[in-house]
Order: sequence, then structure tokens, then C-alpha cells
Amino acid sequence: MPELPEVETLRRALLPLVRNRALMEMQFFRPDIRFPIPAETLKRELIPNPIADITRRGKYLLLHASSGAMVWHLGMSGRISQKPSMQPVEKHTHAAFRFAPATCLHFIDPRRFGSIVWAPNGVGHPLLNHLGLDPLDPQTTAKTLMTLAKSSKAPVKSFLMDSKRLTGVGNIYASEALFGAGIHPLRPVGRLTLPAWEKLLEALRETLQESIASGGTTLRNFFSADGAPGYYAIRLSVYGKESQPCPRCGAPVARIRQTGRSSFFCKICQKW
Repeated sequence: MPELPEVETLRRALLPLVRNRALMEMQFFRPDIRFPIPAETLKRELIPNPIADITRRGKYLLLHASSGAMVWHLGMSGRISQKPSMQPVEKHTHAAFRFAPATCLHFIDPRRFGSIVWAPNGVGHPLLNHLGLDPLDPQTTAKTLMTLAKSSKAPVKSFLMDSKRLTGVGNIYASEALFGAGIHPLRPVGRLTLPAWEKLLEALRETLQESIASGGTTLRNFFSADGAPGYYAIRLSVYGKESQPCPRCGAPVARIRQTGRSSFFCKICQKW
């Protein structure tokens, strides 16, 4: 699944193609993806208006116009690809958009867990309205996170991946950040001290920024706007490395299951 760094990489790739360009045409090749596509509303509100900016909320991309924003979510297998025309040339192409003068972007999603919706100014959208803090937002602080987690007995890894608390953090980055901070993934989040939160937030930001700088984590289903691979390998310390030596102490990396997902960690370096 595309995670925050991959979506941010895509946002930056799209900016020079879309920002301040008029959206001249859009076509939808099915009425829905994960949710119904409000095709008539999108056409009425966006054509032929310029896209003022592209922002990111967690794993969602917002293409802003004067009256609201078109929201793209890539889901589990979605990608945006630049093509020479509006004509679909790949299987699972569900939408196409033409920006002035002749930039065509196709929304491709084999598993159909992505979405294209409209968020009016002042109203937003249910997919966005309850999202939590963005870990890269300067206004997100260790003190704020500690306050949110106060009295919670949930494991810290579950808290990191709760989009209503902290948005955009997926399994890979949660595991890597907890290793960087030396915190066990099962540790109750309400027990973290302010210094621990400071260390964890710093580790999370460093992990995300490193991934953004290198283009993301290597996953096979994403391509950037120019058709090049959008994910590039980063130096993963523990994720996916069960039984391999910990890069710090040499002990074998352990794996447990948490809420249906694998957590990788070092029993020696990550304290309960």
C-alpha cells in the first residue's frame, strides 16, 4: 500500500504538471472505485478552472480549485501515470484528466481500493474530516501526542497507525520508527514519557523524511507521474528482517502479529 512518503513523492512529482494549470477535461470509465465517483459535481466545479495547489492529508492528495478540492486516494494498488492522450491504454484505468495545454494523467487501480471524491470548501469530506495529526506538520509536537495518548492502554504501534490520532503512518514506518526510538511495539502508549515521545517523534520524522528523499519504499504497484518507479529502497533496519541480525546488537530480529499486521523489532534494543 502506498504510504505517506510515497504519496508525498507523488505530490511533488505532480506539482509542476498541474499547479496553476486549468483542468480542461476529465473522463471516468466506471461509476465508482471504492466509493461512487461524483463525476458531474467534479466536472461542474473543476472544468475549466485552474488547480491552485496540491496538498496532502495523510495518504490523501487534494487538488485545490476555487470552490473545493478533488481528493485522490491510491488505496492499495492505485497509481497515477502520465499518458500521451486521454485514451486508456492500460487495464484498470478508471479515470483520465487533461490539464492545459496537453498533460494527461490516468488514475489506474487494479484492486479498486482507491477513491476520487469532492471536498467542498468549508465542508470537507468524511474521508478527511476525522483524520488525526500529520507527523510532518511542525505543529505536531511530542507534548500534543502525549496528551492524546494519556490514559490509553493501547500498544504504541497501534496508536501510531491509528489514522484518527496520527495520519499517514503505515506498518513499515511505524516498525522502523519504534526501532529508531528503542521502544517495544507492545508498550502501552499511555506509559510513554515526554522524553520518550520526543525521541519517537524525531525517529518517525527522520524515517519518513529519509524515505521521501529517496523516493519511498520499494513496492511494485506505484509509478510517479512521469512513468518512472516511485518507490526506491531505503535502509530498513528491522522491517521484513525476521531472524536476521539486529544492526545495533546483532540479536535476531523478532516478528509478532498485531491487529493482523506483522511487527518487527529487536528484543534487546527496544525496551518494554
